[in-house]
Amino acid sequence: MEEELLQNLIAKYVQGTASDAEREELLSWYRTKNENSLWPYKNSREEHKAKSRMLKNLQQQIKNQPDLKRFVIPLYYQIAAAVAIIIGSVIFYRLNDHKQRLNTLALNTINTKAGEHKIIKLSDGSIVWLSAKSSLAYPISFTKSTRDISFEGEAFFQIAKDKKHPFIVHTGLTSTRVLGTTFNIKALKNNPEITVALITGKVAFASGSSQVKLVPGQQLICNKVTSIVKLEQIPNTADIVNRHNGDYEYKGMSVANVLEDVNLNFNTNYQIAGKIKDCLFYGRLKPGENPLDFLKKMAMIENAQVIKINNIYMIKGGGCD
Repeated sequence: MEEELLQNLIAKYVQGTASDAEREELLSWYRTKNENSLWPYKNSREEHKAKSRMLKNLQQQIKNQPDLKRFVIPLYYQIAAAVAIIIGSVIFYRLNDHKQRLNTLALNTINTKAGEHKIIKLSDGSIVWLSAKSSLAYPISFTKSTRDISFEGEAFFQIAKDKKHPFIVHTGLTSTRVLGTTFNIKALKNNPEITVALITGKVAFASGSSQVKLVPGQQLICNKVTSIVKLEQIPNTADIVNRHNGDYEYKGMSVANVLEDVNLNFNTNYQIAGKIKDCLFYGRLKPGENPLDFLKKMAMIENAQVIKINNIYMIKGGGCD
């Protein structure tokens, strides 16, 4: 029933001008609300007590206001019932509105700082290994036909299988749709590219009007600006899987990018100077290894040195000519 019509019927009911058909329509609406458990009272006893309180208040108002005496005693219960309907309607609409707002607001948002890593278990049993300086927003419980989350940064996902409810990771204007699989997404805020690496299962990646399907062992690189997608084989899937366990292996990555990755994941502030920044590095930062020891090891491999200036460590010298 439309709200304007409902208010009109209630006004006529209270004033005693409602026709038999209008009274029946209003009471029918009232009964329907009760049957559908939309009425705010828990049981008939609670409802009766509430109506009695409202009736008592109405009687007191009639005593205090002579102009209300036109409402004769037999109408007291009708008035109380009408007021109950009004209050019930207001409560119902407010509860409904509150519920909708809760559905909108009932999101967990997890942010990690530089050097901070977190493991998040979702309500469906899926697990997310969230890397440093990343953000994950997800519902407290999945209640829709799809399991949607929003993400930025880098994370390794292990998604619980549910064929009826696809899992969708939203990263800006792109999305990664899966049913049950393990994969890694790298979508750093200041990086122009998004990388999705599939370990097991199947993934459908969408950017704009284009969609790319991956099979295990493949990764795609999508340019955020042009939406151009490049599909390639993962050089070594073990390297990707090991990262979320704190095992970082670099194979042919520039020293500058290695330092950037170390600073991000260990909250360090290592600097670089000279041509060494473009040299390619092959090495591993093992779980539990001190990042400074790793920096010194890298300097030795690249024939460079580590110096300390105002509590900041810098690698310089060497070269790869």
